[in-house]
Amino acid sequence: MKSHAKSEKHQVCFHCGLDVPSGARWGVDFNGQWKPMCCPGCEAVAQAIIDNGLASFYQKRTAYSVTAKLPLETLEQDKQSEIETEGLGDVIDTSLMIEGITCSACIWLLERQVTKLKGVVSFKINYATRRAVLKTVQHQIHVSDVLSAIREIGYQAVSFDVNKQFYRLQKERKDFLGRLGVAVFCGMQVMMITLGIYVADPSDIEPNMLQFLKWVSALLTFPVVLFSAKPFMSAAFRDIKNKMPGMDVPVALGISLAFLASLYNTFTGQGDTYYESVCMFVLFLMLARYVEFLTRWYAISSSERLTQAVPMMAQRVGEDNHIHSVAANTLVLGDQIQINPGEVIPADSLVLSGESQVDESILTGENEPIDKKSGDRLLGGSHNLNNTLRARVSCVGEDSTLSTIARLIDRAHAEKPAWVEVADRFASVFVGMVILVTASTAMVGYWQGQTDWFSIALSVLVVTCPCALSLATPTAYTAAMSSLFDRGIIITKGVALEQLSAVDRVVFDKTGTLTEGSMRVSKCTLFGQQSEQALMDVAISLEEFSDHPIARAFKREARQMNCQVENIEQENGAGLTGQIEGEKYSIGSESYIRRVLGKRFESIESAETQVYLSTDVNLLAVFEIHDDIRVGAAKAISWLKNQGKAVSLLSGDKQIPARWLAKKVGIEDVKSEASPRDKLAEIDRLQLAGEQVVMVGDGMNDAPILAKADVSISVSGASQLARASSDILLLNNDMQALQHVFSLSKKMGIIIKQNMMWALVYNVGALPLAMAGYVEPWQAALGMSVSSLVVVLNSFRLRFVLSKANKAKQQKRVEFG
Repeated sequence: MKSHAKSEKHQVCFHCGLDVPSGARWGVDFNGQWKPMCCPGCEAVAQAIIDNGLASFYQKRTAYSVTAKLPLETLEQDKQSEIETEGLGDVIDTSLMIEGITCSACIWLLERQVTKLKGVVSFKINYATRRAVLKTVQHQIHVSDVLSAIREIGYQAVSFDVNKQFYRLQKERKDFLGRLGVAVFCGMQVMMITLGIYVADPSDIEPNMLQFLKWVSALLTFPVVLFSAKPFMSAAFRDIKNKMPGMDVPVALGISLAFLASLYNTFTGQGDTYYESVCMFVLFLMLARYVEFLTRWYAISSSERLTQAVPMMAQRVGEDNHIHSVAANTLVLGDQIQINPGEVIPADSLVLSGESQVDESILTGENEPIDKKSGDRLLGGSHNLNNTLRARVSCVGEDSTLSTIARLIDRAHAEKPAWVEVADRFASVFVGMVILVTASTAMVGYWQGQTDWFSIALSVLVVTCPCALSLATPTAYTAAMSSLFDRGIIITKGVALEQLSAVDRVVFDKTGTLTEGSMRVSKCTLFGQQSEQALMDVAISLEEFSDHPIARAFKREARQMNCQVENIEQENGAGLTGQIEGEKYSIGSESYIRRVLGKRFESIESAETQVYLSTDVNLLAVFEIHDDIRVGAAKAISWLKNQGKAVSLLSGDKQIPARWLAKKVGIEDVKSEASPRDKLAEIDRLQLAGEQVVMVGDGMNDAPILAKADVSISVSGASQLARASSDILLLNNDMQALQHVFSLSKKMGIIIKQNMMWALVYNVGALPLAMAGYVEPWQAALGMSVSSLVVVLNSFRLRFVLSKANKAKQQKRVEFG
């Protein structure tokens, strides 16, 4: 009763029971109620416990935790089976948000320091979102230990939460605007005073007035240095403390030395002052960082909105056919749900009844609504527009389309090209060289008796600051991936975009890739006495055990009788066999049925894909499957050929339908009747011949081939395995999305080269001019800041590359009708 009384009078930490300091805002949302915390450590650990599905710990415990570490130890003795893992058994995934990152070198330092800890499997940070994925081994390390290690090197980490992330982004944006506002206001006043001094004749200003104006400039520069420039100073101090100087070290040195030298000269009444240079340097550098922040903001808004797409509530159909409102995250496989017009679909599902139009633009980037009817797939997060639908939940949790895509996006942003990692690793060496060159310039000038030796050294320090170089690649990658995401193209491996520009050959699968995958049985040829419906019932029952796109054609057909199938034997990409009422039936390709029967039979010539049904001894029927050519396939292939890419079709289908399709879409190099092993051997042969190969498929039976290719692309409707194996996902049904990927890849390569060239030319070109005394400190500050701004804005142009292409395409349509 005493402890209860205490909690009534005072706020105590929900995690450890200590008093919560007055005015503290730490806490977690537990079962819809806000629970206060005494410190960030308790908040982070408690959030990690809840996020890992172990909130029951707080309901079961008999006392408060003594420290932030103890709950995790207790939980590890509690219910380890409740911890979410991703196929590694004793490895726990934790999502964190990192604060204090200013450049890619910070990411390299954090990843290196954390992965040194015993029990840490991996630690990857997303440059754009500042979100980290931590993999740790149970019993060996606690999340709180990792958070402490991150704090020790000067950064802050908290458990990831979408709402918190956007709250922090808003806070960071306000902080940026506040610091920019102070720099703009004070800098304008200092510039006006300095301009007056420069324009006026020295004899027109009395010495006392001149000294007064300098002190006024000093007072106005104080807020700029202490407030606006604080992020650079803090980051530089942290880097020096960690003995890993980053890009902020020369920036902080330039600002500090210029300001202190100006104060000293103002106090002594001799020498030049650099107040205007300090203000201009801070202002333009803050402006460049703010534009880079806006690029990150846009990237986060594009990818993280997926996590907010699924509604909180769903309408579940009960056994009594009554509708019950339930939390969307409580839906399980097989649940029936009702989606009314205007509602968001709460989970991946299959339509049972009703017809409507659905907006899937959040996933596919396609603004045109899609017709849905019985048997069609619904994607969680899309919008039902017209009529009420009844559906059965087919996928939930981590396996859902939204979760898979969000996870793959995080993986893509976390990856960096190898040469960028090398550049990050040697950033401290580069910064050391900058400082060494500056010190050498200062000493040589001083020994030679130059009166402006300090001004020259200051210009050298500012000119050589490699900020633009550090932003050249990450900003381009972020802008490119965000632009593609808005058009329903997901980059799952960041390096894939860079590799595309070197590709020699694009290899396509046929069924479900160059075709829609929405198949139907168009014809049935019988060879026995059984009726067509009876054989259709057998075929449907067998195909229920297959995930191949062809199986969908049978699943769409109506049946009269549900046959019980036993002893299923399946050969990937060829066919399957099962027993029905004691009789063995086989269904699959012609070659598969020939092996089953052990004899040859006369083929039926057809341009359609054929599926054969037989018993152990007799051929029963041949089903012809019609599948429409995928929208934009012919145009995409024509464009690729015009770009000098070799194009091939690699299909398991028979020669006639494969060649018929190849002719329709404009492919000359065709290999038909290829098993998955044959396809793998063909990709291997092409690579051994020195070709860089892109494989485009749906992954139903070619996931290993996708993994083998230099770059793999899976199309809309691809299997979960294909998504995991692919470097790029096309969620839009229009194959011309392939053209967008190649176009933006090429443009991104050009932008990165432009950025690198600009940064190097500026740094190398301006250095001798600064050392010769031709560059004033304020000019160096302006040049360095503008250099960073040019790199960021140049990268941001990638946001509009595809928009221009779409406008040009629409204009052509208007001109030619």
